[in-house]
Amino acid sequence: MKARTALRERCGIGGSDRVLVAFSGGVDSTALLLCAWAWNRSRNAPPLVGAVHVHHHLRAIDADADAQHCARLCAELGVPLQTVDVFPSKGRSGISASARRLRLAALESCAVEAGAGAVLMAHHADDVLETLLMRLGRGTAHRGLALIPWSRAASSRSSVRFARPLLGCTRAQLESLCHLCAVPWREDRSNASMQSARGWLRAHVTPRLRERWPRIALHAIDAAGIARDGAWALAQIASRPPWSAARVQRSALRDVGAERAAAIMAFHPLLRESAITPRTLRAVARAACDEETRLRTFLDGFARIEVRSKEIRIDRSNDRALS
Repeated sequence: MKARTALRERCGIGGSDRVLVAFSGGVDSTALLLCAWAWNRSRNAPPLVGAVHVHHHLRAIDADADAQHCARLCAELGVPLQTVDVFPSKGRSGISASARRLRLAALESCAVEAGAGAVLMAHHADDVLETLLMRLGRGTAHRGLALIPWSRAASSRSSVRFARPLLGCTRAQLESLCHLCAVPWREDRSNASMQSARGWLRAHVTPRLRERWPRIALHAIDAAGIARDGAWALAQIASRPPWSAARVQRSALRDVGAERAAAIMAFHPLLRESAITPRTLRAVARAACDEETRLRTFLDGFARIEVRSKEIRIDRSNDRALS
């Protein structure tokens, strides 16, 4: 019932919206498939038009077994399943990023083909907690704390939405549902690897945190929502004069102070996708707020920022952007 309410109230998916389920075969997506299958049998629920399993060909025989398991369960439930093969490559961003990009593109394409307005994805509260801890450990700013949204457009001009109605549920609750329905699931052994940050957190950190604060994963969801609201407000400021120009007067930064200026600049139209680090933005803001008039240049990510006597100049066309 909690997930059904979230689907409508938090994800904005109504009874007339056709939906697909992204189905990996793990406990979270299995619970989601069971929920969507049950909703499909009730009145005023979004019609379930099928499930999509994306085969990444990264775990050899285990990945093949996942695909076979998904096919069997969907056949038992009478849910049409489409299996899509993708082949990630390392590239500049790494194999995980490539797999994610190909997976999301495949899910969007399948939704368009099926006439579905949304793809349901099985992220839950523990995913948010783990991601929050990883980003805090690595260092992040406002955008990094916004984390996983309940719903978003699949791409900039897409009519398809990715919706996550299970964000208010914990992994333990999803396991209980699958046990109650006597439905098995597949375990991805790579998730338990101590070589990955997420696997290490699951083994050593989050169990202890839940012992001390049982609702910590749900509190992480609330914190992420607050961060998203803050990020939205900063983006509104950064998209308007005097902040939105390629040349920003140093007086504008001084008026709000270095720390707030750095937070606003992270959402500058020329810097949002520049891969510039929060540390560099703080250094730029401190330089803009001091009394020095000499030229100082900062290069980071795909951005070049010059702090001049009266203004800062922002340029995304440095050599590294073209390499």
